[in-house]
Amino acid sequence: MNKKFLRRTIIIASCCFVLMSAFFIIRELIDNKQVIDSTINDTTPPKKALPDWQIEYDRKARTEPVESVATEHGEFYYAPFPKQFPREEVVRGDIGEEVTEDTKQLIIRGYYYEKK
Repeated sequence: MNKKFLRRTIIIASCCFVLMSAFFIIRELIDNKQVIDSTINDTTPPKKALPDWQIEYDRKARTEPVESVATEHGEFYYAPFPKQFPREEVVRGDIGEEVTEDTKQLIIRGYYYEKK
């Protein structure tokens, strides 16, 4: 009885091992085939290395406010501590509101600009 049980256990364990090995080998072959056949490397242009000054300039342009914004109705200067204005005198540039002659404050990307 003990020999039959041992033989059966060895056969079942070896079958499981063979199936698991075959599964991982097939999966690895499929992954390699997909990488070799993919056209991602052919269609994406290589990234150009930017100089340090341009990287710093781009970062500042995206994260820091500009000194002034010129419009057809005057020039607005950055206000680190904005004053309170009535709603009809405030324009949100991000959502496409139009600047008029009555505009006293302009909000772009969360930065406040006021007419002097």
